[in-house]
Amino acid sequence: MNELQVTFGGESHTFEPGQTVRIGRSTDNDIVVTDPTVSRQHARLTWGPSGWLFENLGLARTFRHGQNVTQVLLSQPTELSLASPRGPVVLIQPPAAAGAEATGPDDPRATLVGAPPEAPAGDHSGSPGQHGGAVPRVDHAAPVAGELAMAFEILVPVKSWLKDAGWRQGLRLLVIVYALLPLVFLAIFSTSGSLSTPGLAYSLYIAPLWAISFWLLLRPGKLTAVEIGIGIGIIAWVTAWLNLITVNVNDHLVSGLRDGNFLAALAVGYNEEITKALPVLLAALILLKYRSTKLGVKMWMLLGTVAGLTFGVLEERSYTEVAIAQVASSHAVSQADAGVLDFAFRVFVDGFQHAIWTGVSAFFIGMAVNYPRRRWQLVLFGVSIAAILHALNDWSLSTFNSYWPWIVIQAISLLLFIGYTMSATSIERQVRRTPLFRGDSILMDVVRPDDSGSWIR
Repeated sequence: MNELQVTFGGESHTFEPGQTVRIGRSTDNDIVVTDPTVSRQHARLTWGPSGWLFENLGLARTFRHGQNVTQVLLSQPTELSLASPRGPVVLIQPPAAAGAEATGPDDPRATLVGAPPEAPAGDHSGSPGQHGGAVPRVDHAAPVAGELAMAFEILVPVKSWLKDAGWRQGLRLLVIVYALLPLVFLAIFSTSGSLSTPGLAYSLYIAPLWAISFWLLLRPGKLTAVEIGIGIGIIAWVTAWLNLITVNVNDHLVSGLRDGNFLAALAVGYNEEITKALPVLLAALILLKYRSTKLGVKMWMLLGTVAGLTFGVLEERSYTEVAIAQVASSHAVSQADAGVLDFAFRVFVDGFQHAIWTGVSAFFIGMAVNYPRRRWQLVLFGVSIAAILHALNDWSLSTFNSYWPWIVIQAISLLLFIGYTMSATSIERQVRRTPLFRGDSILMDVVRPDDSGSWIR
């Protein structure tokens, strides 16, 4: 009677009035179109007083008779091309009893925009010989095949390139990987049914770039098997601890955090900063006890950023999922823009933000290992700096209807982290000369007082 029939890919589906028919690339749609050019939530069909109405929802467009449409009131069998005039075709057959007129290109009920002008058939105004004059043919002597082959090998020396040892240079390999990975993501994840997939994929994509940036900022020295092993252990620890402990603790604090309770924000700050700092501290103590080895504070800062980036990548899955859902459900451009920008922030900066906080904590952990007299005070001081900045960051988001306090806190965090990257050695030298912190240090010789009472190296 009023049933709607939708055919795609040789399969027909029937829907009753009152149902909302969703069309798109995501697997939770009623009609799933796997073409990567189609939006995840591309369009929907709804029943109303005038009959079945097609509405385009996604960023990708829909075409009817080669013209872009945003709405079509259906009264007769209609073929719609998704994403482009030659894209996947969906045949929609409304009930025969529907009394609405067909929605042609000029129908006011169908919004048609962006129809490209077409040249009239048979228009050859620019072709040679249009006015009847014969075009003389010039016979040029063609180069011999050998000369062409030689010229090609000179201009496009593929064989030489493939034998070049420069391919083994890290920077060239990195450029290749980072140029191809987004396309690989598109090919692999285009039919994914999870909104967290893009966030996880692109967070993993960005994290190594931040790690390289931290390395260039810190210049901590040569990486050996010891540092690489510690880094792998830190990644494993943060992953396990976050899922087993941190998330469960935060679940009991999230309601207070959303209500703007600063103590709840502070508890979340300490919970998350301890998650990241603890494996760094344990690694430093184990290395000292069993191998009598001390690493420089800059190396511990670098390993701290590894912990922070790991935490950020794991956390961003949920944040980016919320951002994408906001974009998908937005009916206003401003809301969609906010969702897209939030996704970009989470992917590009959230892991970095966690990394710089843990880098500050790790600076004091490195100091604590070198100065056992004040070890636990130094550890507590470093973790507290990161936890308080973290708490202020989260609290400002739930308290102020503005991003500017967040920006200020981020700027303060950056000032501290970059300041420590520049002055780590000089700070340790001053600490080493202060009796309050005196003890064995990796960077300074044992300090003793001279006859005048002054502290010397």
